[in-house]
Amino acid sequence: MKSVLFIDPPAFCTTVLAMVDPSLRHRPVAVAPPGADRAVLLALSVEARRAGLERGTPVALARRICPDLIVCPPDPRRWARAHRAVHEILARVAPVIEPRGWGHAYLDITGTERLFGSAVEVARRLERELRDQLGLPIAVGIAINKLVSEAAATVVKREAGADIWPVAAGHEAAFLAPEPVILLPDLPDRVRERLDDYHLEQIGEVAALGELPLQVAFGRTGRTLHRHAHGIDLRPVLPPEVRAECRTEHQLASDTNDRHELRRLLRAMSERLGRRLRERGYAAGRLLLTIRHADDTTGQRAVRLGACTLDVELWRAACRGLDQLLVRRIAVRSLVLVADDLRHGHGQFELWDDPVALSQPEAAALQKAVDGVRRVLRGDPEDSSSSPRLPSIPARPSPAPPSRRSCSTPAHHTLGRHRPSAGPGRQPAAATRARNAAGSPP
Repeated sequence: MKSVLFIDPPAFCTTVLAMVDPSLRHRPVAVAPPGADRAVLLALSVEARRAGLERGTPVALARRICPDLIVCPPDPRRWARAHRAVHEILARVAPVIEPRGWGHAYLDITGTERLFGSAVEVARRLERELRDQLGLPIAVGIAINKLVSEAAATVVKREAGADIWPVAAGHEAAFLAPEPVILLPDLPDRVRERLDDYHLEQIGEVAALGELPLQVAFGRTGRTLHRHAHGIDLRPVLPPEVRAECRTEHQLASDTNDRHELRRLLRAMSERLGRRLRERGYAAGRLLLTIRHADDTTGQRAVRLGACTLDVELWRAACRGLDQLLVRRIAVRSLVLVADDLRHGHGQFELWDDPVALSQPEAAALQKAVDGVRRVLRGDPEDSSSSPRLPSIPARPSPAPPSRRSCSTPAHHTLGRHRPSAGPGRQPAAATRARNAAGSPP
């Protein structure tokens, strides 16, 4: 029987900030971009949530609701260091760890009972070590799969005085029955809206319908919804190096629906994503775009890709997905690009053997040159030494103005070389043949 733990540090971002500045402890704290128009709250402390604030609330409105609110700028570097410190402690007892956001992670400790004890004992140990070494409180959910363990951790945070919540095997459906449907993972907005239309608010109400009615109402999603409502989750716990996807995301400083601005952001995200894929020797078969609106609803579109993953292809696919998703007047708050269906390759030069690259050799060559320039600008000595230098381009003499015949007649090729045309320093071919026939020197 599997043993899966979900580690959920409540208010991780604001708790880390309070470790650095003790004056923030036990006070309403929020994280928001400084000086941005229509900035919204990105993270909240427990005290701020108790004051009635929610993630996504505009800063101006939040200050009116909670006059004592302390707004801090984002500090991703500090959060990354704290995340790595948490991961080091988790790795002492968990052979398989799948991170999920800052400080959050799934742990698969199946088969470690003889080394570290039961799942509850492991959770107690982690809770004690994280509190003593980092000063970080955590909520732990224990179950046989990822879905129920995450739901149990959510219940832990809701119940006062609890920090660990184990769900016994075979009791998953009974545990989920009274919980709201929002706890079900990967629930699309259209399915959530349809559940609201049917007045299905609890997971037990969804489970009582049966698989066939759910399939009639929701199509293929109904089968997955039926399994999840009964606590059945077949997703394995996968470490980042095994997960077959490459991901990048961007949180907008100000909500917007400007297509030009969103396309510009997608261009930069596509370049980052393409660079990571080529550095790792992968080509993506599908691009997944997810947008989150200001009302905290999400939309998702998948676009198929060719085997040749150039930056321009990723950007065009992302723009097609964006055009399909921008059907509401609600502004966009965040963008997420995920390249999945990855295929192993042998680095960037594998692109030359692909039919797409062969049909667009100029684009592939330009992409290769741009990657080399970026490596030089980043100052990476290993990459810059191993990659060939860009040759200097000699200055070309200004060509003579074309004749009327050369403008109307297409250029001819012989074995890949242009046939020379008659210029100021070259006599016509007819005159040369006449002199040779007469025996005159050329």
